[in-house]
Amino acid sequence: MTTDDAGTTPIADRIDDLITAADVAAEGEERTGIIDRLAGMGVERVTAQVGTPFDPTLHRVVARVPAPREADVNTIEQTVRAGWRHRGHMIRYVEVKVRVHR
Repeated sequence: MTTDDAGTTPIADRIDDLITAADVAAEGEERTGIIDRLAGMGVERVTAQVGTPFDPTLHRVVARVPAPREADVNTIEQTVRAGWRHRGHMIRYVEVKVRVHR
């Protein structure tokens, strides 16, 4: 972690550290507290609901799975890792499994 000339940690480093902590924290009070601290800095956790359309402005494909039906092609199968957005700008895309043609 770096510090600025005043000896304080830059906000980007603090946000990055908190995101890392939120990723590894168990579900519950600890993770909720970290997410609340991030929210206070304007950072929100982003996930993808199963069955919603793949959106390249929010999602990054990390795996492809066969779609059970044609209507399911190009939809989310699962969120692999949550994403993060700061004041409308993606800091980290949501990593997802996407349904594709068989």
